[in-house]
Amino acid sequence: MVEEAAALASRLKHRLKKKDWTISTAESCTGGLISSLLTDISGASSWFKQGWIVYSNESKMRELGVEKSAFDDDGAGAVSHKVAVQMARGARYKSGSNVAIAVTGIAGPGGATEEKEVGRVHVAAIAEDYFLVRRMDFGENDRLDNKRSFASFALRLALEAIDRVEEGAKRETSLSSDPVDVGNDEDPRGKASLQGTEEWEGGISWGSEEKTVSQSLKKIDLASLTDWDEES
Repeated sequence: MVEEAAALASRLKHRLKKKDWTISTAESCTGGLISSLLTDISGASSWFKQGWIVYSNESKMRELGVEKSAFDDDGAGAVSHKVAVQMARGARYKSGSNVAIAVTGIAGPGGATEEKEVGRVHVAAIAEDYFLVRRMDFGENDRLDNKRSFASFALRLALEAIDRVEEGAKRETSLSSDPVDVGNDEDPRGKASLQGTEEWEGGISWGSEEKTVSQSLKKIDLASLTDWDEES
């Protein structure tokens, strides 16, 4: 599995260098593993811009502009496609990279709920103004195995997002008007369920998204996210 992840990271590097593109990452459950895989490659400074490890909901809001409503909508919580795509959106906006990867999931052994079992992950990849989000359930494996599986899955999704951009798969769909789920009965690619997976894709209108992300960052009360000990 380690060799597979390293091979995927190398493939992604070649794709980025060929296009003269850069990448950034936003990680929760993988704890920086994706960034580590990418920066294990010599010369990564020419194409890897920045990475965030945002484990708490507060850090996702503070660092990447994820909106509070993304955690609350329909009881989705932090492990959801809406949070994943907003993490990727914030990473791409703040770093100025061409590509951004974001991952949020449940590595285990704890953290599961009735609706979400250990091994579930939502990954978002944004390439230019195209986003691709996919949910996968890997099952109750060892925590480290899940983290490695999540990281490999994220690297594959980034490669696929770049492929779709090159194939002209982008759509004129505003993320701000309908955050992620752009599926409909006529076009099954908008949201597809395949063997326990779900997928969302669409386009981002960056004129409105820059305003959305910057407003999300500005409206957060940093003091309210900090539990200051007045006696210390």
